[in-house]
Amino acid sequence: MVLRALAKRSVRDSSMALRYTGMMSNLLYGAAPWLASLAYLLLGARSLRQAPDGASDRRFFQSVLLLGLCLHGLTLLPTWFGHQDMTFGFAVALSWMAWLTLVMLWTESWSHRMARVGLLVYLTAAALVLLPLAFPGGVRLADPGALFRSHILVAMLAYSAFAVASGQALLMLAQSRALHKPSRSNHWLVNLPPLLAMDASLSRSVSLGFVLLTATLLTGGLVNELAGGPWLKSDHKTVFTVMTWLSAGLFLWGRWRWGWRGRLAARFAIGGFGLLLLAYVGSRFVLEVFLGRVA
Repeated sequence: MVLRALAKRSVRDSSMALRYTGMMSNLLYGAAPWLASLAYLLLGARSLRQAPDGASDRRFFQSVLLLGLCLHGLTLLPTWFGHQDMTFGFAVALSWMAWLTLVMLWTESWSHRMARVGLLVYLTAAALVLLPLAFPGGVRLADPGALFRSHILVAMLAYSAFAVASGQALLMLAQSRALHKPSRSNHWLVNLPPLLAMDASLSRSVSLGFVLLTATLLTGGLVNELAGGPWLKSDHKTVFTVMTWLSAGLFLWGRWRWGWRGRLAARFAIGGFGLLLLAYVGSRFVLEVFLGRVA
């Protein structure tokens, strides 16, 4: 009798512990996007006020950004790597793009001064991490295979590389304008890296984006072929992706051949990112928000 009572008590305690763990997990999962947004807002406010010149300031930015990335990733990764259905709409795509962009910035921050460069990304990511809560719709994918998941992941990495390049391009244009037309309102640009360093970083981002976009087209073609379709479809996603790929390739060739840089490089980066946004995110936004279609 005593053993039976102890066994029942043990089962009851285990059940309560599991329920408590489940409640805490659900609470953390629900709070994760809000906490990540708060971390990004903190970084944006801090980088707007001052640049992390010292090692301690840089460690602060890296630590808070890593915390935000972990919380943000908690909202994206479980469904991505689980064997279950996925909903992938424009809001989820933008959230993925913001997360991967910040992962790239965090990685590069170990060798370059990136806090001010990431200012635009921090503030944008603070909104994008919450976007799936407002727009949860999208294409429902019934347990897509590893190849298709890899294709989407590489595509989002390409988006992120071009997003970084576009942000750097906007800051370069602001720097260039401030040099020609000095103003007190441009004081926040003082602590940015030099224009030559920004230009080199932009070139690296576009080069990475070009490689990732090439991989996106190759994996997408393989997915289409395995599904019995043509290697390259003539839909708007493929057309705009190819246009972005050609634009990036032209810029890289022009930079190698004629040394294209500065404002011309910035305009190429911004234009390429704009085309890439139209490839998927823009069309899904129109379908889901204005036309009310989620399929």
